Amino acid sequence: MRLKSLLCLCLCLVMALAGPALASARLPSQRGAVTDDADVLSAQTVSDFSSYAQQVEAETGLRLHVALVHFWDGLEAQAYTDALFEAWSLGDEDILLCGAAGEDTFASAMGESAAATLGRQSAENLMYTSSRFGTLFASQQYDAALAEYCRAFNTLLFKQTGADISMDGLFGTARATPVPTSESRLWDEVMDAINDSSEAYQTRHESRRHTENGLSAGGWIVLAVLVLIVLRSGGRRRAGRARGGCGCAPLGWLFSLLGLNVLIDTFRRRS
Repeated sequence: MRLKSLLCLCLCLVMALAGPALASARLPSQRGAVTDDADVLSAQTVSDFSSYAQQVEAETGLRLHVALVHFWDGLEAQAYTDALFEAWSLGDEDILLCGAAGEDTFASAMGESAAATLGRQSAENLMYTSSRFGTLFASQQYDAALAEYCRAFNTLLFKQTGADISMDGLFGTARATPVPTSESRLWDEVMDAINDSSEAYQTRHESRRHTENGLSAGGWIVLAVLVLIVLRSGGRRRAGRARGGCGCAPLGWLFSLLGLNVLIDTFRRRS
């Protein structure tokens, strides 16, 4: 009983903290298929998207919506988009793409039927891997970003439903400009540095592996010298036994120098 009361108290605290944030977030009123509160889209792009959204609804029943605002008002992108989806009373067939121009971030929300038709993961990928929308939006090329999203959406729609919607004459003026060369050069330098570090690590790893699997070059030299010493002292061994002793002095040198070589190799590996 005490545990249940504690859980209820925690839930109330979470709702109390989240409530003011949701209440203070400014959610724009819906104005057709495109609600551009950030005023970053051209009139032509707004017209083209509205025309395309009408064709999509007529062919498949899916309803496309776009909302662009300045900021998320303290919420996460997904939380804001979900709140807007609910505030606009969107339903199972609706898809909402929402972006904050002042924060260069975006998110999407969709109803259950729309997710089942398109595939939820495939629909979310339209903002990332399936198009250049994310890159263009982050570089503030909003017209081109929305055009890329619609082209990718049209491809996915045809794949999933067979609806062949013509985009002739739509988004013709929404062209992307090249990314500044300074940004490309910086990216290339970062990737080169990563590759160089990877190659250097691989080289050290291979060298260390060869050293651990056998004697190093210095070890082979020491071993060869010791073999020569043993062979040359072989003729004196009998005379040495006649004088006294076991004649195993070369073995002492052998063990001592091999031990020294192991210490040297260990030091090299640690450094």
